[in-house]
Amino acid sequence: MNVKKINELRLTVVGSERTFDVQGELALHPEVSSMYVRKGYQDRPKTKEEAQDVGVKAFNGLQTSFSTIYIQNGIVWATIAPTRYLIGQAMRDLWKTDRYSAEDAWKMSPHMAGVSLIVPVKIGGEYFLLSQIKGAALGSGQIHAGVVAGGISKKSLDNENPLIYTLVNECSEELGIDLGYLNPSSFAFFVDESPTGQVNFAAVAKKADFNDILSTWEKATTKSLVADTDPEVMGLSALPVEGVAIIPLEKGVNGVEQVECFFPTQHGLEKARETRGLRPYTEYVLEFLGEKENLDHLMQKAGI
Repeated sequence: MNVKKINELRLTVVGSERTFDVQGELALHPEVSSMYVRKGYQDRPKTKEEAQDVGVKAFNGLQTSFSTIYIQNGIVWATIAPTRYLIGQAMRDLWKTDRYSAEDAWKMSPHMAGVSLIVPVKIGGEYFLLSQIKGAALGSGQIHAGVVAGGISKKSLDNENPLIYTLVNECSEELGIDLGYLNPSSFAFFVDESPTGQVNFAAVAKKADFNDILSTWEKATTKSLVADTDPEVMGLSALPVEGVAIIPLEKGVNGVEQVECFFPTQHGLEKARETRGLRPYTEYVLEFLGEKENLDHLMQKAGI
């Protein structure tokens, strides 16, 4: 896993499905296709209704992936297409065989599409990264540097830039951030997660106000808890989030001990200082931002 600095993300949207056996520009790596078939993933239910009909919960729904990613002079040209979830799983199955290098993984990965929102904030003259503490999901209790992060659904492909559409339409209200300004130049880096079959492009919130965000989230989560529903930081993951944390940006990976955390309760937010584990995404992003050139790049995007 590594992080690559970028200046802009330009997307081409393809409406046809990137199937396990498709040929041409949308083709998967042969070994991923082979593993997909070997595991019988092509026969799994493709919708919730099909899964219910055979008495199971999981189904091989449509997400999205990048069939091409080309980088030159900080500009990324990428093609995004509908892709079944278990195509990403086939890549993870291959990685578990311990037969491939990280370089192999990049060439083989289907690059299932992910997006995250990075929110730098200034508090008392110091710079922090507003991050999520993951709830009841993979990495529960760990800190994820993206205050929101998740996959891109097929329905978002009806828009010119599905990544921006996802952030603007599913995150703005819950976070209290107006993201209407997001554009292809709002992306600052991407995280190569090839061994897990994924790639995540990070957009940067501009001139984010910490107190406004915290106040909006407090109101939303308190209302949810009083109504006995799962509080969320955003709709993107559709998963409960345990809390939020602020990581001192200029300390890099050395700044994640006893960080200030905020947890929702029925009576508002509770504040505590805790040392939490980090998602791999977070470790690599903090290491990336530990270099002054990269930190300056982020701050320029954030306008602070």
